[in-house]
Amino acid sequence: MRPRVLIYSKDPDFFLVFGHILGVAGFDSQLLSAENELPRGEAVPLAVVMDCQPGDRTVARLCASFKGSLETRTAAVVGLVAPGASGLHLDLIKAGADEIFSRPFPPEKLLTWLQSRAAAAKTSVESEAGDLVHGDFVLERRSHRILYRGQDIAVPPIEFNLLRSLMARPGAVLSRESLIKAAWPDHAGETDIRGVDVHVARLRKRLTAVIGHDVIRTVRSAGYAFAPDW
Repeated sequence: MRPRVLIYSKDPDFFLVFGHILGVAGFDSQLLSAENELPRGEAVPLAVVMDCQPGDRTVARLCASFKGSLETRTAAVVGLVAPGASGLHLDLIKAGADEIFSRPFPPEKLLTWLQSRAAAAKTSVESEAGDLVHGDFVLERRSHRILYRGQDIAVPPIEFNLLRSLMARPGAVLSRESLIKAAWPDHAGETDIRGVDVHVARLRKRLTAVIGHDVIRTVRSAGYAFAPDW
């Protein structure tokens, strides 16, 4: 089955152009309107590509709707920001967008990103017990164990929660605010955002010591992503 990508745009030409590009690359595309923001009774799409035009605040609302719903939060959201709409970058980040590209850009850049998401979707699995498996990584929720090729990686509870949040959405950039909620659920409002950087640095050091390379990507001014293959 071909991965399905929803395209939000008020411009028919945008949908025709990007729908054709995606189709040639092996994706199915479907136009998404603001009135039909959460398709019911359908499988969750691989991704949502959003045409971000100056003054269109709908894109941030739609992004927040997808990321705030249990039914669709696993769909990756990517904003394609048109010239003159740079002010939407921050709105999209706050709404939980996984990636943002400023136009114009080579279409191959978007295709590479979507293909990596499709590959991650095939290799990342969450069991009924809440365990996460991604390639050689296994994160066991109940036992609080992290395994890499069968080798234990000991981490304290806060770092375990951070990694679990990152592994649940491989490749997605998670803001420091969302990671605070994941690591300190009972004290999110009292936690200094700089504490996230400290604990991510410690987690990164522990993982690298066993794996041999860094698997957490830092995105300046946006947050962090679990990226074992970057």
